[in-house]
Amino acid sequence: MGDRYVAALNAQIKGGGGEGKSARTRAKLKRAALDCLTESDLASLTIGSITGKAKVAAGTFYLHFDSIRDLVLEVFSEFAAVDIAPAIPEGDEFVDLFSQMKATFIEIVGAFRRRRMFFRSLFQMKRQDAEANAVWLKLTAQWAEILSAIARDHAKQPVPAAFDRFIGHATSAFADEIMTRIYVDEIFGAAFPDDPRNDEHVAELLAFTRHRMLFGSDPDPRLLTANSPLNGFSYPAKQS
Repeated sequence: MGDRYVAALNAQIKGGGGEGKSARTRAKLKRAALDCLTESDLASLTIGSITGKAKVAAGTFYLHFDSIRDLVLEVFSEFAAVDIAPAIPEGDEFVDLFSQMKATFIEIVGAFRRRRMFFRSLFQMKRQDAEANAVWLKLTAQWAEILSAIARDHAKQPVPAAFDRFIGHATSAFADEIMTRIYVDEIFGAAFPDDPRNDEHVAELLAFTRHRMLFGSDPDPRLLTANSPLNGFSYPAKQS
């Protein structure tokens, strides 16, 4: 997770699907924008930085996009569709749903860590741009529906009215928010989110919380990691 979109763009750039020159150039611009946003924030993105990284003439940009906003919106939309997936407990690959969710969360957390500047720009844009927000809301609504259906199958009755629909949104929103706080807002300091050794511990906490929220129970404690770098570890929130 986190690199499938890059692989798809690289294939288009190479013309692996029979893409013509125009389509290959468009893919170069999108790949360049993705790389720029992985390295710096949205405010720093310019046509010059994009075309320079894509190694195409500056005037080429307007043959494909009307503005930086249009390019970034397309990149965000495609990245979200290809490379962002929820940790949904289903299937029979694992003997327990907790381990399955944890494995998926490890992928998600790793993607956040590697591209946290990009995710920072994505969340900034969705707050400021109605169309970008609509793209994100459509995805999260789909995830919430699936998660709610799973919760309904395991619900311990009675539950409050509309809880069966609410719980999917709640579990999805929790994961989004806590990963944003860790990897964008750096609530545990700047060093913590940069360390890949912490991926599994964050993923386990996310999977444990989702298991409790969806099923109203905890997973087998034998499945849990004995120690976590978060044990007894606290940083104050960053000062503005």
